[in-house]
Amino acid sequence: MTNKSRILFILRVSGRYLLSKRSGNSRLINVISFIGLVLGLTLLIVVLSVLNGTRDQIDKYIFEIYPHAIARVSPDHQLLDELQSLPGVTSVEPFVDLYGLLSVQGSTPQADSGIEVYGFDPDSSNRTFRQMHAVIKEPRDLPPAGLDIHVASRYGLVRGDNLSLTVPLVTNRGVQSKTVAFRYSRPMLLGDRGSYSRIMYVQIPDLLAHGIVSAEQVHHRITLEEPRQAGVILGEYPEVVVWTERFGSYFQALAMEKTIMFVLLMFVIGLVIMSVISGQAMFINRKSSDIAILQTMGAELRWVSIVFMCQGAIIVVSGIVVGTILGCVVAHYTHDIMQFFQRGERNLTLYFETAVVSVQDLIWTILAVLLVGLLAILRPLSLVFKKDPVESLNRMV
Repeated sequence: MTNKSRILFILRVSGRYLLSKRSGNSRLINVISFIGLVLGLTLLIVVLSVLNGTRDQIDKYIFEIYPHAIARVSPDHQLLDELQSLPGVTSVEPFVDLYGLLSVQGSTPQADSGIEVYGFDPDSSNRTFRQMHAVIKEPRDLPPAGLDIHVASRYGLVRGDNLSLTVPLVTNRGVQSKTVAFRYSRPMLLGDRGSYSRIMYVQIPDLLAHGIVSAEQVHHRITLEEPRQAGVILGEYPEVVVWTERFGSYFQALAMEKTIMFVLLMFVIGLVIMSVISGQAMFINRKSSDIAILQTMGAELRWVSIVFMCQGAIIVVSGIVVGTILGCVVAHYTHDIMQFFQRGERNLTLYFETAVVSVQDLIWTILAVLLVGLLAILRPLSLVFKKDPVESLNRMV
């Protein structure tokens, strides 16, 4: 028997077994296994894609609003020229960041009234700072301040309202507080997450003029072409604080969440694969007589086992192919699907705009499911070698 004839034999017999209507419950189990594998893989791809989309939106927002790195050196420090000349550095600009308590129209600051204050240079090249400068550049009796519309609405602020900022000051007599009044300019939309945009924007000259900060407290904001490379580009400068020192743990938590979801959903797929094992074992037991007849015709058991392995592989591979295609399609329209359900449920809130299918995630997912599926196929094949052909033929009589 040539290798070509053996391959044709395997394909014919495995295809016949797969499509046979006399397989009984084993055929039903195989169908259920196929459907379960498709649904489990679809769910895994959609969940990972939604997490990728959420991560990309958070990355885009944080890298646009928050500094990629801060050089805490004086304005005349020679390090600034060196930083400006580094490859990947877009700009190095004066910048102030501090924390304070915000109160509106003389009300007492609440426990959650803490706010971050960004002082920026009027000639900044940052898009957010340019927009804010366009809003608060008009001269007023009080220094103007800008807030995101979500933060302003939380404090009940409308255009022209007075607000007070209380900041700590370190003096020779200890730590004291200083309160300065500002006037709220017209609102700006900086992001769709108020919890991330609790920032008050003030021009650096106003902070200096009212004694909130001194000239030594004016640092420099570093903007990079690729913020994720901040540690590589600026890691050797101890005076520079990169964004990972502030948000690194948060992004690690997101990555851990994605890993945990992947493992949990792989357990779900593993349960589906268990039905493949039971279906294959039941099918091999049901075909004991066929195995005995093939042995009497001269077929080797290893080729007979390959027949059943090929039949199970068709189920697993076809489930992976269909599940991958369906998962990518559903992930592409996930936001539209959720918007459809949102129309009927007013309390449903969406925190993502799109799902991003990552090629790397697809490769790892397909390889993991394929490995688990092949192991499940190989497990019942030991039953083929345990069959006694004489006993199986006697049962046929």
